[in-house]
Amino acid sequence: MKTITTLLFALGLMLAGLLASGQSKSDKMYDVFANKDGVTSFSFSKDMIDGINIDLGDEDEKNVTGDLHRIRFMSYNPEKGSLKNSDFTKKAIALLPGKYKKYEDDDGGDSDAEIYLLGGKKKYSECHVFITSENTEGNSFVVSFFGDFNVNDIDKLKSQGRDMSE
Repeated sequence: MKTITTLLFALGLMLAGLLASGQSKSDKMYDVFANKDGVTSFSFSKDMIDGINIDLGDEDEKNVTGDLHRIRFMSYNPEKGSLKNSDFTKKAIALLPGKYKKYEDDDGGDSDAEIYLLGGKKKYSECHVFITSENTEGNSFVVSFFGDFNVNDIDKLKSQGRDMSE
């Protein structure tokens, strides 16, 4: 009887490990803010976006291509929550593990959007666009792209995230 209990316990641990490994480490960022005042979030599943390439410009411009598995979106309204919009963004970014790398614009870029990537070179599995309104009472947004995709022009992806937040 003790052996069966031990086997069932071990099987349970294995299944829990498999289920946990299917989630992204960045999901913690969304989980921490779930059901908090001022926070609205939603996601598009693979079934909703299957077979879609995100086109970020005219045919002759660069785009994001590949297989997107999920898109998550979160907005924060500081008038309804307890944090300033910039504090929300800082806290959300701090919840990303250290393996996510900040994308730095070559020209310095806008200060209202920050991008964090998981992957390397031009192939990524995650891209998180953080947008903070310059108005301290304005909303902040996070748009996250998950999948197996190539990014030829990261500035266009930042623009797409900004468009989704408007």
